[in-house]
Amino acid sequence: MKILLLAGGISKERQVSLDSGKSVFESLIRQEHTVFAIDPANNKSLVGNDNLFIDFKNNNSANSTSPKKSDLRSLANTIGSPGFHDIDLVFITLHGGIGENGTIQSLLSLAEKHYTGSNMIASAIAMDKAISKSLFKSESIPTPVWSLFRLNTEEISNEIINSIKETHTFPVIVKPNDGGSTLGISKVSSPEELIKAFEKALTDSPNILVEDFISGRELTVAILDEHIFPVVEIKTSNELYDYQAKYTHGKSTYIVPADIDSDTTKELQDSARKVYDIIGAAGMARIDFILDEKTNCYCLELNTLPGMTDLSLAPMAAKASGIDFDKLIGMIIESGLK
Repeated sequence: MKILLLAGGISKERQVSLDSGKSVFESLIRQEHTVFAIDPANNKSLVGNDNLFIDFKNNNSANSTSPKKSDLRSLANTIGSPGFHDIDLVFITLHGGIGENGTIQSLLSLAEKHYTGSNMIASAIAMDKAISKSLFKSESIPTPVWSLFRLNTEEISNEIINSIKETHTFPVIVKPNDGGSTLGISKVSSPEELIKAFEKALTDSPNILVEDFISGRELTVAILDEHIFPVVEIKTSNELYDYQAKYTHGKSTYIVPADIDSDTTKELQDSARKVYDIIGAAGMARIDFILDEKTNCYCLELNTLPGMTDLSLAPMAAKASGIDFDKLIGMIIESGLK
């Protein structure tokens, strides 16, 4: 099969995307597919002269750190060129930004290419945490109380702070509304800490989500079409399961299947399926939850393009159900071709 892999991009999750891309590329080669790999940030190949995926961590000359603008016109021309007219599938391993907010999905749909993951609308909905949480609420799926602030400037007014004090009980979580990998997230214990937390989140987005902090266990459920995988529990040495905790070896441990009773497991998996369906997700997705001390489940968000690195949760959950990485990639390919 002839497959085009997209990885890299311009978001702050660029390196994670490249790591995912490398893992997927190697799996596709093992399965004897013909694979091309392109970075939408600059429309350049991610495959070196040795026909291996470029190791950006150890190749400074190749590592163009976070270009400021994606060359989407050039990418569109490439995808539509004669050399790629017979591409069977585009495998997306982009995280955040245009790779996950529906932009790339729209481009591929216009080019009439099969691609992995959710379509443009589902991707855009899932990327917007406030819209997703509104859908959760409409379907009686518990989610932490939240407020959304869209800021035209970096000035955090007293009106905003007072609104948070009236609506929320501290501590609260402050994070970008349309970010990923828990970048820009802060746990805020008092109103005096809000400005610093907003400033941190603003480096990623002008749209800031504030939600009640729920103390409890971090759990996640991966779904691939009709397959619901075992629940994974995340235990981290950091205060929050943030970017560092996610992508640094030894910072977090994972229990799969999670050590929870069968009723709670079913509730989490049923809720995950409901979230997956109301957002309209397709292919592989991951739904994140908090389980409080009274075993109440709160849905945080759905991720339409979960990581595919050696620390990623979706492949870990699949492995626990007897599906190794290569088989999982094959299943994702089959899903994308539907």
